[in-house]
Amino acid sequence: MSSGGHTTVSVAGGGTQDLSPAAMAWAQAQQDNAPLPASGKVPHKNTDADKQVADAAFAASADEIRSIIERYEALESEKALVVAQMKEVMAEAKARGYDTKALRRIIALRKRDANDVAEEDAILEIYKTALGM
Repeated sequence: MSSGGHTTVSVAGGGTQDLSPAAMAWAQAQQDNAPLPASGKVPHKNTDADKQVADAAFAASADEIRSIIERYEALESEKALVVAQMKEVMAEAKARGYDTKALRRIIALRKRDANDVAEEDAILEIYKTALGM
């Protein structure tokens, strides 16, 4: 069945597929055991309309890629500001006499599940007892 330059063909499994004239020619060549073109690709037309569609798709992809990169760079900038603020907080704690290593350990512990911390502490105590510590 043909419509608008495309041919509808039956495919394995009972479905149908619309094929362009170029794809239909390729399929016919395959049935005739003709070799693929040197490029190994299915031949296709390359009209001005096809080029415009490809150019528009490329431009859209470039805009999307640019947007992703710019968003990521903005987040990196924000991250750098937050890291600088975190360093300032620790410098203030150190200036007030607190042990920043202990504070960082407490911060890390607070991020973890309480049951995991308790299990790790229990195992540590068992090992320390075994070593006579």
